[in-house]
Amino acid sequence: MTNNTAADAPQIELKAPRRTILPKRVVLDLAAYEKPKEGRRDFVRLDFCENTEGFPAAYPRDMPADWASSYPEYSKFCARLADFYNIDESCIMLTNGSDEGISVVCNTFIEPGEDWAIISSPCFSMFAQCLRLAGASLKSVSVKPDLSFDLDGINTALNEGAKVALFASPENPTGAMIPAEQIDQWCIDYPDTLFVIDEAYGEFSKTSVLAKVKEFSNLLVLKTFSKAWGMAGLRLGCVFGQRELVEYMRRVALPYSVNAAALWTADKLLNRAQDIYSYVESINLRKQQLVEDLENRNYVMVNGAGNSVLLSVGINAESFASYCYSSRILVRNRSTDRHFDPMWGRVRISVGTDDEQKKLIEAVDNFSSTYGVIFDLDDTLVDTSVSFDQVVAELVLKYSGRALDCFELKNLREEGGFNDDWEATVELLRRRQIAVDIEQLKPEAISLYLQVAPKTEKLSISLEILERLRQRHPLFIVSGRRRVEYEQVWANTMDPLFKRVYCVDDLADCRAKPWPDYLSRATQDFNLRSGVYIGNSVDDMKAASQAGLTAIGLTTTTSEAVLRSAGAQIIINDINQLEQIFQLRGIQ
Repeated sequence: MTNNTAADAPQIELKAPRRTILPKRVVLDLAAYEKPKEGRRDFVRLDFCENTEGFPAAYPRDMPADWASSYPEYSKFCARLADFYNIDESCIMLTNGSDEGISVVCNTFIEPGEDWAIISSPCFSMFAQCLRLAGASLKSVSVKPDLSFDLDGINTALNEGAKVALFASPENPTGAMIPAEQIDQWCIDYPDTLFVIDEAYGEFSKTSVLAKVKEFSNLLVLKTFSKAWGMAGLRLGCVFGQRELVEYMRRVALPYSVNAAALWTADKLLNRAQDIYSYVESINLRKQQLVEDLENRNYVMVNGAGNSVLLSVGINAESFASYCYSSRILVRNRSTDRHFDPMWGRVRISVGTDDEQKKLIEAVDNFSSTYGVIFDLDDTLVDTSVSFDQVVAELVLKYSGRALDCFELKNLREEGGFNDDWEATVELLRRRQIAVDIEQLKPEAISLYLQVAPKTEKLSISLEILERLRQRHPLFIVSGRRRVEYEQVWANTMDPLFKRVYCVDDLADCRAKPWPDYLSRATQDFNLRSGVYIGNSVDDMKAASQAGLTAIGLTTTTSEAVLRSAGAQIIINDINQLEQIFQLRGIQ
């Protein structure tokens, strides 16, 4: 027998892999589920619709050791659950939360690359995630503007054929409901489509179609112990359906995905079902109070059938959510970047305890009072297209002997630096080789203006919009006009609505726009944390940007392109569009 040494051993050449191992293509296109941020337990948790009170007496302090050291056993609990829901035990499959139930349904019934599935949009993000991973093609039916289900649109999609139709009722995040009779009719009309109804929030709406699984062989109902039952951290869900469907799903599900601690707790809670019902009643009452408190502050919301509301804050969705976070309160910004999307500007707020809701309302009040809405005056709040322009045209004609060209004044304003119309007049004359001292020009210009303005100027914005906005946030004006020009024309109208009106000659130490001095002064004088400035000129946008305010450009005298290049973050064509920008009304 020969002893081989290391030197005699065959040499194996190690080669680096030629390419990175990639997942299947559909995974590359998916974003991971947006889980709650960790470290949440030190916050007021109003972001993921949890039961923030819980049922401590039911949690497994005294669970026997052999429950932890042996594999979980499900039959006794399933028998109890069957009795609780009045359904045969063979019609129940336990899952690791509803998430696993959704995944198992999709992977059981979807033939990859062949089958279509229907969902509503927006919906619980795991619906699309699991369906796509299972290989389904999706038909997504957008909700109506009021966030209710588009039942006609769903019917149209069903007529085109689908293997699975997956909806939540109440839906997340909208709180919308599908009438039980509609689900019945679908099951009858489309026998080849499997209808899957997620009732994660069913306890709060006090509705369920679970009993219908006895009648329809193409219906599955999902329930969870995460929400009303206070077991989000223990992960227990259930899928209910006729025996044949459940048997198919058992072939796909992992054998021991539900842990013994979840079974122990849920078994205890079934003995205390009345406590859960009492909790639901208290949540629904506190929800009514939350809605009333927010409406009293002139906020509007979508009040669905679940244990949350969608607060409409428009452009402030991200800033409001961030402010709540800084106040140790978690809410969920569900707004999108698309203004036409029905979820734009919406923040979801779960219903919490009385103390948690008190803290939330305090945060709402603090945010509202420290967020300033600041306006330019001329050609923003007030149509001055005749008054100032007419005076400038008269003065230029008088001193130069030649009338203004059509776009001469507009082009000058778009250059920036000529927010003051009398300075603009001097510059227009200078470009005609005529020197006029502005201090000599001012008295004549102001005298002419005060003759013209009362006859020609008119308010551009609805007073109702200003009043609604004033009830929510403090309002200010930072104007390029002088105090005498303001007082004699607009003071009686504006002063009652605005915390303060800053005219260009009010403060000797503040420079006029495009300098941010007056805007910064307003934020300092009234302890504003953030805000918005709405104006129509290059100088307005530059001043807003330098002052750290959101710049909203109004295209009354300046083009969108020029306003954007000067720093406008949002463009509107009509000042009354602020009603939509701030979502001051419910959906009409």
